[in-house]
Amino acid sequence: MENGEIDVVSVSNPMLTVHECKYKVDGITKFIENQTFQFDNTFSCTESTEELYEYSLKPILDNVFNTGTITIFAYG
Repeated sequence: MENGEIDVVSVSNPMLTVHECKYKVDGITKFIENQTFQFDNTFSCTESTEELYEYSLKPILDNVFNTGTITIFAYG
């Protein structure tokens, strides 16, 4: 942050935004192109493992062990 840099990914539940640094046609001028993706839930580095478990995993455990199939995508 001190150097004017930003994280490449930001999270605002349920959205995740990827910030991609690009150059305009002149090859000199920089700009950031944002790609936004929506999920059921997203978590940033500020949430603890316990919070993630309580909010997203605990409510669906019965389904997992009894009849269902789930997919959890984790990155980072």
